[in-house]
Amino acid sequence: MGEQEFKGGLRHIEPSRLIREDTNDLLARFFLVLAVIYNDIKGLTLFEKLVVGTYRKVEPKEVSVHAGEYGGVLTQISKLFISNIREFFVFLKENEKILLTLEFKEVLEKTNKNIQNRWKNITDIALDRSPESSDFTKHLILIRNNVAFHYYQSGKGLKKSFCDYFYKKEKISKNYLAYYSIGETMEDTRFFYADAAVQEYMGLIANNKLEGFDIKYKKEISEIISNMNFTISRLLKAYLKNRPK
Repeated sequence: MGEQEFKGGLRHIEPSRLIREDTNDLLARFFLVLAVIYNDIKGLTLFEKLVVGTYRKVEPKEVSVHAGEYGGVLTQISKLFISNIREFFVFLKENEKILLTLEFKEVLEKTNKNIQNRWKNITDIALDRSPESSDFTKHLILIRNNVAFHYYQSGKGLKKSFCDYFYKKEKISKNYLAYYSIGETMEDTRFFYADAAVQEYMGLIANNKLEGFDIKYKKEISEIISNMNFTISRLLKAYLKNRPK
């Protein structure tokens, strides 16, 4: 049983200053969702750090239960990061009118220039104002729809990537056989061939089968996550500090 504790400074605010039952405050709803988005990204970041910091790093050509679990979990984390980024962009696009309100601009102005610039970079991508990011955002949609959340429509794409990986790629130790592990518990059960299909699909989407989407766009993903972290937390700090009493 773990003994470490999560750290932070516990504060509070009256619930009525955030959301009122008798008022349809669109800005308040916007910032409530924004807080959920921040928590989701933080949870995934923590999950990734725990995996990388706890388990042995896999050797390049290693074929083992450990290698399958390690690679599969990191792939899962990557696709969830990608999906959350995509959902965040959709949320911003659907709430563009909120971003243009005087109330939101007043909150943004209470942050520093660095945060304001980071926020502009995010909204430029979300609102299609950044042409160079069009391929990246298009690929986010495909991964989110086909291998992250929409299981009901993922069969065709995953079948193709499975066949590409096991039948068309040069045979190496990892794709010579379709590996899996089945035990009596969830802990010792995983279907590694399914992870391989997802990894291949992400590489296909990125048009880079050797590296994969999360590697090809590693810089973009890292920058967006960093920008989301800093901007959302600072926006919420300014928002909470100035809520009417």
